[in-house]
Amino acid sequence: MIAAHSGTSPARLLLIVSTLAPCPAAALAEDIPREQHPWGRFAVGSWSRLRVIVESVDENQQKTKREQLVTTRLLKVDEHGVTLQTETVGAGKNDKPQKSKPVTLNWDGTRRDGRRNERLSLGEVKILGQSHTCQTHTITRVVDAVTVTTKSWYSPDTAPHFLKQLVRVRGPKPRHTARDVTRLKATRTVGKNTFVGWEARTVVADPMGRARMLEFHSPLVPGGLVEAKGERHDPDSAKIGTTTQILDAFHAIPTS
Repeated sequence: MIAAHSGTSPARLLLIVSTLAPCPAAALAEDIPREQHPWGRFAVGSWSRLRVIVESVDENQQKTKREQLVTTRLLKVDEHGVTLQTETVGAGKNDKPQKSKPVTLNWDGTRRDGRRNERLSLGEVKILGQSHTCQTHTITRVVDAVTVTTKSWYSPDTAPHFLKQLVRVRGPKPRHTARDVTRLKATRTVGKNTFVGWEARTVVADPMGRARMLEFHSPLVPGGLVEAKGERHDPDSAKIGTTTQILDAFHAIPTS
C-alpha cells in the first residue's frame, strides 16, 4: 500500500459503492482486516523513526545534502482505519521539531475526506512470474478542485495483501504514483537488526520530473518501511538527486 510513510498520505469519509463486476469475495475498505494494514496490527502509542537523507544537484552542479529524522506515531485506531501524525526535525542543533496535522487513513490506505466513489472488480498481479488473483478497488475522491483516483490490487490471502497500487492526482498539482511489490519474501539487515519482509518499487511522476524508489518493508515495524533508496530526475531525465530512508528506531506495541 502506498503508504504513508514513506511513504506518504492520509484519509477520511462517506462511501458510495458501485460494483462493476460480480465479485462476491470483494471487501470494502472498512471490511479489510486491520492486521493486514501496516499500522493496523499495532496498538496506539506505536511509532517508527526514519533517517531521511536528501542529496541534490542544482543547475550549476552544486551539491547539497539535507538530513532529517521523521517520526510517525499511531494516535488512534477505529473500526475503519488509523490516525497518524509525523514529527520532523533536522540534523542541526537549533532545528526544532515540526509536527504535521493528524491524518486519518482507511484500511485500504486512502483518505476519508471529500466525495467518494468506490468500484470493485477482479484482477491479477504477477510477481517474479507467478500470478496472484486479486480484488481490484478503484476509489475516486473529490476534494475541492482536486480529484484523486486510487486503484489497488488486494489479495486477502497473500501478504503484504496490497500487491500493486496506482494513484493519479488531477488538479493544480497533478501527480502519478505507481507502487508494485517486486518480491514477496526477502531479508534485510539494518544496523544490528535483521528483518524478514518484502520488497517494493515506487515511481512518482509530476511536472517537475520523476522519482524512483526501491523499498524494503517488514511486518515487525509499525508502518512497515525499513529502508528505501532512490533517484530523482528532472523532466529531461537528468539526475538531480538521491533520497535514502533508513529505519533509525521503532516502538511496536502489539494489539491485545
